[in-house]
Amino acid sequence: MHYSVFLSLVGLGGLARRAAAVPVESCNDITPPIVPGAVIRSVKSRIYRDHSVPAFPPTLLQNVTHLNICETWLPLGNWNSRYLAVGGGAWAAGLGQFDLALPASQGYAVSSTNAGLSGNPIDPSDWALKPDGTVNYGLLKNFASRSVHDMAVVGKAVTSSFYKVPAKKAYFNGCSTGGRQGLAAAQQYPSDFDGILAGAPAIYWSEYVIAELWPQAVMKDANYYPSTCELDAFVSAAVESCDGKDGVTDGVITEPFTCKYDPFTLVGQRTECGKESIVISQIAASIVSKIWRGPTDSRGKSLWYGMPKGASLAELAAMKTVNGTTTGAPFFVADTWARNFVKTDPSFDTSQLDIAGFEKLFSQSRDRFGHIMDSSDPNLHPFKKGGGKVIIWHGRSDQLIYPQDSVRYFREVERNFKSKGKDEDLGNFIRLFLAPGVDHCGFGKSAGAVPTDPFGALLAWVEDEKPPHILDAHTKADTLTQFSRKICQYPAVAKYKGRGNTNDSKNYICAIP
Repeated sequence: MHYSVFLSLVGLGGLARRAAAVPVESCNDITPPIVPGAVIRSVKSRIYRDHSVPAFPPTLLQNVTHLNICETWLPLGNWNSRYLAVGGGAWAAGLGQFDLALPASQGYAVSSTNAGLSGNPIDPSDWALKPDGTVNYGLLKNFASRSVHDMAVVGKAVTSSFYKVPAKKAYFNGCSTGGRQGLAAAQQYPSDFDGILAGAPAIYWSEYVIAELWPQAVMKDANYYPSTCELDAFVSAAVESCDGKDGVTDGVITEPFTCKYDPFTLVGQRTECGKESIVISQIAASIVSKIWRGPTDSRGKSLWYGMPKGASLAELAAMKTVNGTTTGAPFFVADTWARNFVKTDPSFDTSQLDIAGFEKLFSQSRDRFGHIMDSSDPNLHPFKKGGGKVIIWHGRSDQLIYPQDSVRYFREVERNFKSKGKDEDLGNFIRLFLAPGVDHCGFGKSAGAVPTDPFGALLAWVEDEKPPHILDAHTKADTLTQFSRKICQYPAVAKYKGRGNTNDSKNYICAIP
C-alpha cells in the first residue's frame, strides 16, 4: 500500500491561547510517518497564512479536490495539544478543506482522508469495480474503515513530529458516513481515539442503503408517483396530529415512533400545490402508509424500519418527468450502491425496482457486504477498557438514515455488556441523544432544535470527566419559530414544566416517556 501525505501548516494570528510545544523550524524537518504495511511515497507541505476556504457546499454535488490520500492541517502557533480526525459524507471518505479549516483555526491539528479514492462524493463508479467487472473489495475496505485508521496513524505521527510532542488527546468527529467511520474506529481500532462524536451514523449500511429504495419500489408497484406537494401534505398532517402530544405545539413531533396518525384520513381532502388544487388520493395514502411502515418481504415480515413520521418524504420518494413520462428518481447513494456493488452492473435501473425485486436486493446486499460496510459490532469492551468515550446523536426526523438505527445499535451494545455479566452503566462511556424534529445531520430545513456544540460536550466528558446529560440545542436561523431545547440522554425526552416560555429550554426537564 502506498500513501501520499499532504501537510498544511496554517498560520493563524490573533488567537490568545498558545501551545507549549515548539514546532519544527522547517516543513522539511518533518519526519515521514511510519504506517505498518505501507510505503510513504511522498510528504508534501505548504504554509498557508490568512487562508480563505469556500463556504461548505449546501449539497455534495461537486468533487472534493485538494486532498492527497491523507491531509493534515497543523496550526503554526496556537496548537491546543489535541489531534482531530474528521469523517466524510456520502461516497467521500473525507471532505478536505471544507472540514479542516474551522478546527485548525480553533487550534486543532486536524486530518482528513480520501481513502485513496476519486474525489466524487456522489458516484463511486470510478473505483467500485475492477477491470474484470468484479467488486474492488480492497478499495471498498479502504472506504469502509481502513483509511480512518491509517489517517489516525499518519495524522498523529506528523503532529508529533511537527510539534516534537505527541497530542495529549485524539478525537474523531463525523456525521452520516462520518458517523459510521467513527463507530468503525471504536470497534476495530479502539486505541486510535480518546473520544468519538458520531452523528446520524450509517451503522447498518448494507441494509439501510437498500431500504432507501423502498419508497421507489412502492411507487413502482403502484404505478403512481406523488408530487412533492402531495407528500408534504401527509407530513404536515402527521405533525399537526402528533405535535401537541408532548404538551407543547411547536411544529415538532417529539416521539415519532409513537405517533399513530393514519394517512388515509387525508384521502379526499384538497391541498394547494402551486397554482392548482389537488385532491389527496387513496393510492397516495397507501404509498405513504407503506413508507411509514417500512420494507417488508413477500410474507409481510418487516425487513427494516419505516421512515419516522414528521420526516420529509420527498428525498426518498422523489420522482422525475422526462418527455411526458414519469418515473422514480432514486436517492443517489442507494442507486449507486445497488448498481455498482450489489448488482455489479452500472446500467441497472433502480427506478424500475419493484417490491419483489427489492426483497432479493436487500438480502444480497446484507449477505455480501455486511461484514465490510456495517459498523454494527456491539463489542466495545476494548474501547471502553482504554478509557474511550463516544457520543451518538441522531435527528428524530432523519429522512435518510432513520434514528431507529442508532437506537437498535445502542440496545445491542447494552445486551452485549449484559451477556458478559457487565452490569455497569453504559453511560460511563457511550451516550445516545435523539433530537426531535431534526433532519439528516441537521443539514436541511429542520423544524426542531439542532445540537449547538455536541463536540464540546465530548471534550468536557473526556478531559474534565463531565458526562453529558443533555446537549444544548437551538433552531436554525432560518426556522420560522425560534426556540431552544434540551436534547436529553436516551431514553429521556425534554418535557415542559408547565410554566414559563415554551421557547426557552430552561423551562424543560428530562423525563422518561
